[in-house]
Amino acid sequence: MGTVLDALAWKFLEKLGQLIEDEVIMTLSVKRGIESLKKNLEFFNAVHEDAEALAMEDPGIDSWWKNMRDVMFDVDDIVDLFMVHSQKLLLPPRPVCCNQPLFSSFAKFSFDHMIAKRIDNINEKFEEIKMNKEMFGLERTNRQQIQITIVDRSQTSPVDELEVVGEDIRRAIDDMVKMIVSSNYNESRSTVFGIQGMGGIGKTTLAQKIYNEQRIREKFQVHIWLCISQNYTETSLLKQAIRMAGGICDQLETKTELLPLLVDTIRGKSVFLVLDDVWKSDVWIDLLRLPFLRGLNSHILVTSRNLDVLVEMHATYTHKVNKMNDCDGLELLMKMSLGPYEQSREFSGVGYQIVKKCDGLPLAIKVVAGVLSTKRTRAEWESIRDSKWSIHGLPRELGGPLYLSYSNLPPELKQCFLWCALLPSNFVIRRDAVAYWWVAEGFVTEVHGYSIHEVAEEYYHELIRRNLLQPRPEFVDKGESTMHDLLRSLGQFLTKDHSIFMNMEYSKALPNLRHLCISNDVEEIPAIEKQKCLRSLLVFDNKNFMKINKDIFRELKHIRVLVLSGTSIQIIPESVGNFLLLRLLDLSYTKIQKLPESIGKLTSLEYLSLHGCIHLDSLPDSLMRLLNISFLELEQTAIDHVPKGVAKLQQLYNLRGVFDSGTGFRLDELQCLSNIQRLRIVKLEKAAPGGSFVLKNCLHLRELWLGCTIGGHDKTYYQANEIERIQQVYELLIPSPSLLYIFLVGFPGVRFPDWLCSEPERKMPNLGHMHLNDCTSCSVLPPAGQMPELLVFKIKGADAIVNMGAELLGKGVNSAKHITIFPKLELLLITNMSNLESWSLNTWNLCGKSEQLVLMPCLKRLFLNDCPKLRALPEDLHRIANLRRIHIEGAHTLQEVDNLPSVLWLKVKNNRCLRRISNLCNLKDLLAQDCPALYQAENLISLKRLYMVDCHNAKQFRMSLLEDQQLAVHLVQMAGISFQMNLSIIRQCSKKEKAQKDVVLRRKLRLRIRLPVRQRLRRAGAAAAAGAGAENGCKCGDNCTCNPCNCGKLKQATS
Repeated sequence: MGTVLDALAWKFLEKLGQLIEDEVIMTLSVKRGIESLKKNLEFFNAVHEDAEALAMEDPGIDSWWKNMRDVMFDVDDIVDLFMVHSQKLLLPPRPVCCNQPLFSSFAKFSFDHMIAKRIDNINEKFEEIKMNKEMFGLERTNRQQIQITIVDRSQTSPVDELEVVGEDIRRAIDDMVKMIVSSNYNESRSTVFGIQGMGGIGKTTLAQKIYNEQRIREKFQVHIWLCISQNYTETSLLKQAIRMAGGICDQLETKTELLPLLVDTIRGKSVFLVLDDVWKSDVWIDLLRLPFLRGLNSHILVTSRNLDVLVEMHATYTHKVNKMNDCDGLELLMKMSLGPYEQSREFSGVGYQIVKKCDGLPLAIKVVAGVLSTKRTRAEWESIRDSKWSIHGLPRELGGPLYLSYSNLPPELKQCFLWCALLPSNFVIRRDAVAYWWVAEGFVTEVHGYSIHEVAEEYYHELIRRNLLQPRPEFVDKGESTMHDLLRSLGQFLTKDHSIFMNMEYSKALPNLRHLCISNDVEEIPAIEKQKCLRSLLVFDNKNFMKINKDIFRELKHIRVLVLSGTSIQIIPESVGNFLLLRLLDLSYTKIQKLPESIGKLTSLEYLSLHGCIHLDSLPDSLMRLLNISFLELEQTAIDHVPKGVAKLQQLYNLRGVFDSGTGFRLDELQCLSNIQRLRIVKLEKAAPGGSFVLKNCLHLRELWLGCTIGGHDKTYYQANEIERIQQVYELLIPSPSLLYIFLVGFPGVRFPDWLCSEPERKMPNLGHMHLNDCTSCSVLPPAGQMPELLVFKIKGADAIVNMGAELLGKGVNSAKHITIFPKLELLLITNMSNLESWSLNTWNLCGKSEQLVLMPCLKRLFLNDCPKLRALPEDLHRIANLRRIHIEGAHTLQEVDNLPSVLWLKVKNNRCLRRISNLCNLKDLLAQDCPALYQAENLISLKRLYMVDCHNAKQFRMSLLEDQQLAVHLVQMAGISFQMNLSIIRQCSKKEKAQKDVVLRRKLRLRIRLPVRQRLRRAGAAAAAGAGAENGCKCGDNCTCNPCNCGKLKQATS
C-alpha cells in the first residue's frame, strides 16, 4: 500500500512543480537547484514498497531508510521555508524609509544564497542514497497512488451499539449485571467486581456493555468511567471523577483540594464506578477507596490484565475473558467487514482461515476486518490471508493482525495513525482537533471540491472504519474516539527513533527527534531547545510546564505544531515570532495574560486556540496580520475588545467567540469571510445594527451560534429600546441556505428573527439541528414543522411560552394535499419550560382538508423535562408511528400518560400529580421514580421490565398486572416505600431445558415492603416461597425447580 515516505514524496513533487512555474520569486541558481531536487525525488517512485518493512529486518537497509527519511524531512523544511519567504515577497509593501529597498534587496539575495546552498547539500545526499538503493536492490516497477474517498456521512447510519458476538459474552454481560444490581452485600461499603484477560481480548467492550446497561443506569445515581493509564496522575483522575459525578473543579489543582470535593460530590449517593485497564492496585487502595466508601452504595467494576491486581483490590467476583472461538470469530469478522452475515457465504471459507490466524483475539479480528472491508473479491481476501502478517524484530504481541492492519494503510493514513500513537494512553481524540493537527503537519492531500479540513475529517473516519480508532459510544457522530493500547504500542515501536511520548518512567530524549509529546506526570521538563529538528511539541495538562525558555523560540526553527494546553505557562515571549513555519498554536486553558505583538510575524499560522484563557483580557492588533489563519477560538476568555481587521482573514474556516466591540471589530466585517463554515458570535447585546445583511457572502456556512451573555435569564434587564436594537441585529444575521446547525442562546427579543419564522424551510432547506436555549421573552416558536431536513429540535428555557402547537406547523398547511409535519425529525427535546401549560399538535383540523397527513414519521425519542405546568400530552401523539422512547420529568401538573401504541420505553420521574399510565400496548420497559400519586396502570400487555423508586401508591398496580404476565420486576428500595404487588416468577432453565419450551411458574407472592427494607424483603420472599412449596407437597429439597427461591428472577427482585 506504499510507505509513509510515499505521501511525502507526492506532496513535495507537487510543491516543487508549483515553485518551478513561478518565475518571479526565485533566482536562476535556486531554480536550477529545485529542478535537480525534483528529479531526485522522482527516483523515489522506484523504491520497493516493502522497504519500510525490510528496514526492520536488515540493519543496512534500516540505515538507508533512516537517511532517506531524514532527507525527506529536510526537503519539507526547505520547501516550506522558501514558500514562506515567497509569500512575503508577494505581500503589498508597507511604508518604508528611503534606504529600506536596498536593505530588502540585500536580504533577498542573502536568503536565496542560503536556500541554494541548502538545496545543493540535499541533492548531494540524494546521490549517495541512490547508490545505496541500487546496492540493496530496492527496485519496483508499478506503483499506484491511493485515493481516499470522501463519504457523505449525513447519509450514513449513526453509530450502532458495540458489536457483541457469541453466546459467551452475552451470558457474561447478563450474569454480571444481575450480580451487580442484585448483590446482597453490605451497602455501607464498596463492592469490587473484576474482569480479567490478556490485551485485546475484549475486557473494555464487556465493561462498556455493562456500564451502558439500562438496569445499571437505573439502579445507581452516579455513573463514572475512568481510564487508568500506566502513567496516570492522581489529580487528573480525581478531576475526571468529580466531573462525571456532577461536580465542578476547574479552579482546583491539588490532591488535598480535590479529595474532599469528591467525597462531598458522591456523599449519600449510589455510585457505579468503572476503572478500566488497571495495571496497579494503588489507584484504588491508596487513592479512590476511601472517597468511594462515603457513597451510599458504591459498586466498582475493574478491568485488568493482571489477576493479582484484582486480588489485591479484594474483588468479590472476577470474570475471566477467554479467547473467542472460531465460529464466533467468523461471525464478528463478517459483520465488521461485509455487513449482514447472510451475504457473505462465498467468503466464509477464507474468512475462517483468516480468523484462525487471529488466535481468538477480538481486537485482532476487528483490525483485520478493517483491512478486508476495503476488499471486495475472494481473490483479495485470499491475498490478505497469504500475505506476510509480521516482520522480524517486531514484538510478538504487536505482530500478526496488528501489523497487517498498519501495512495495508494508504501512506496518508499511515502518517495519521502513527501521529495518534504519539498521544497519551486513553487520550480522547476529538475529530475537529486532530483534523487541524494533521493539516498543520502536512499529512492531508487536497481533494477537488472539498476543503482540506473535510478531507482530514474523512481520514479520521477512515481510521474508525478500519477499527484502528475506537469511537466512544456516547457520541453518535463518532466525534470522539480512543486508540487501543496495543495499537498505540505498535505505532510507538514503528516511530521510536524519531518520535517519543515522554512520561515519568521514560524521560530520556533522543537526538534528532521530530515529534515529542510530554505526559502530564513529567516533573522535570527536558532541554527542548536542543531538539533542533523538532516539528511538533505537545504538552497536555502538565502543571510543571510553567515557562518557556527563550532559547526554544530561537532554536526550534522547524516547529509546525505547538500544543501547550492546560499548562501553567503565563508568558509567551516576543521571540515566538521566530517560528516562521508554525501552523498550529494551542494555548487553551493556560494562564497567559497577553499575547506579544510579534505573533503577527507567524505568517504560516493556521490555527490559534485561546479557549479558556480566563486571564487574557486583550488581543494585539498584529493578530490581524495572520492572513493564513483558518481557525481562531476566543471563547471563555476575559477579552473585551477584538481588533479591527477580521475582514482581512480571508482563509477563516472556523471562528469562535468573536463579538462586536464598537471601536474594534464590527459585524459588518463578516461580509468578507466567504470561506467561513463555522461561526460563533457572542455578546451580541453589545452590537449595533449595521446597514446590510452581514452573512450574505458566507455561502458555505454550516454552523451558526448566536448568543447574548447578559439578559438571557432576566428579560427585565433590558429597556424596550435596547431589546429592539438587539432584535435588529439578529434580523441582519441571515444565514445562507447551506446552514446545517443553528444555536440561539440567551436571545432577549420578544419574537424570533424573521428569517427563522417566515418560510424557514425555503431559507434554510438543509438545516438539520435547531437549538433554542434561554430565549425567555419569545412567546411564539418558529414554524419548524415544515423544515425538510430537521433531525434534532431542542427548546429550552422559553419562559414566555404558555401554549405550544399550531405555530410549529407553519403557514399554508391547510391548503396542502399531502402534509408531512417534521418529515425527518428524530429527536425532540422540550426542557425548562416553566410556564408551558398546553401542547397541541392540532392535526384534527387538518384531517378533513388534506388527503394525507403524516406526523413526525421519523421521531424516535421525546424528552420532556421541567415543564411543571403542562397539563397533558398532545392527543395526536399516538399518530407518531416510530416513537420508541419517552422521558418525562418534572411535569408536576401532568396526570396521565396514555394511548401511545408505538412506545417501547417510558421513564417518568418526579411528576407529582401523575396518576395513570395506560394503553401502551407495546411498552416493554417502564421506569417510575418519585411519582407519589401514581396508582393505576392499564393495558400494558407487553411489559417486560418494571423499575419503581419511591412511588408510594404503587400498591394499586397489582390490580393492573395480569396474573400470567411474564414480568421481571426490579424493585429499587428507598426509605418510606410500602406497597404490594403480584409477581409472575420465571424459572431459570438449564441449558438442556432451554432447548425445550420455556417453563413459567406462576405463583402469587404478596410482598409488603417496610423498613428495614432489605431484611423484611428477604423474609417475605422466603416465607412466600416456603408456603408455595408446602402447598404443592414439594419434598425435592434445595435444588427443586418448583421452589421459587431458586429462581434467579426472584433473587433479583428481592435483593
